[in-house]
Amino acid sequence: MQIAGVYCYRTFRAKPLKNIQRGNRDLCWCGGSLSNFEWHRSYGVCSKCGTYVNRIPPLPEELSRLYSFDYYWHVRQKSRGNPSIENRPENDRTDGRVQYWLDLIDRYGARKGRAIEIGCGSGVLLSELKKRGHECIGVDVDEKSAAWIRESMSLDIRSGIFPNIELPACDLFLALDVLEHSTQPLHFMKRAAQLLNPGGPAIIQAPIDRYSTRKPFEARFDDAFDDLEHLFIFTDKAMRSLAASTGLEIVSLDDTLWLMGEMAVFRKP
Repeated sequence: MQIAGVYCYRTFRAKPLKNIQRGNRDLCWCGGSLSNFEWHRSYGVCSKCGTYVNRIPPLPEELSRLYSFDYYWHVRQKSRGNPSIENRPENDRTDGRVQYWLDLIDRYGARKGRAIEIGCGSGVLLSELKKRGHECIGVDVDEKSAAWIRESMSLDIRSGIFPNIELPACDLFLALDVLEHSTQPLHFMKRAAQLLNPGGPAIIQAPIDRYSTRKPFEARFDDAFDDLEHLFIFTDKAMRSLAASTGLEIVSLDDTLWLMGEMAVFRKP
């Protein structure tokens, strides 16, 4: 039954976007060359920073289709057994992630000021920050998703692909399970650094391989190395390199929500 379930999941997941156009990538975001990755032929391993790089990423123009309200939230998430956008606020509060994020922000972030969240999901975290007195702005790739969040959460949500979207300066920058989907992690973090006011933290949640296991992420390997969505799987060395390349300081590489929910906390000097 388990094997049959995995087969049905993969078949169902692949069918709606089986004609997605893909490109080719031969270098890491940092410019490093790629060696073969024994566990997944679609990925290479950077010789400089250890990032796992998707060699056949979807073309940038396909992202709006991949992350659309109808497909991403009501086909792809359902096929994985995950809640749709309508049920995410309750799910994210119940499973503890919202409280974890709030505690992390209390520890590292400004208690007041403007917060920007890229890829803001259902908007549940921003809605909690708004209650605490933050001015909140969210960004979603898809306008239909952005409209749903605006109406349901009464938030300022902009649609577009970061970093190519106009935004004001902020005191807190959030990107939770987003950086691994970005076609340009370096430009992503450079823009975050530009937007942050001095002293402001950038809290990034992403799959970061900081484990000693031979097969990265072990039980969650297939989730991590999803070559339709995940363009880069990072390491702590990669996070330090991103900091050095963007003028940000590393505050912490010690926090983890759960496997594949590793945190990197930066700060603008």
